[in-house]
Amino acid sequence: MAGLTQATKRLQAALDSLEQAVEARAEDGGGETELRVALDSARQENAALQDVAGAVAARLDKTIKHLKTTLEA
Repeated sequence: MAGLTQATKRLQAALDSLEQAVEARAEDGGGETELRVALDSARQENAALQDVAGAVAARLDKTIKHLKTTLEA
């Protein structure tokens, strides 16, 4: 699950970088629309990945609990 946490952190860092690039471009006055679309897309992907990460974590927790119960019996 540590790999999943690291992936989520990397994705958030990428989103932060993209957001900074959008702001920098906006100050320069060029390409804002394209960058905003890319940023929105990245945010949607981030939300979807967080949902998947939560589901995976829940399934892993359930499986671990089941294995512990089975081994203790």
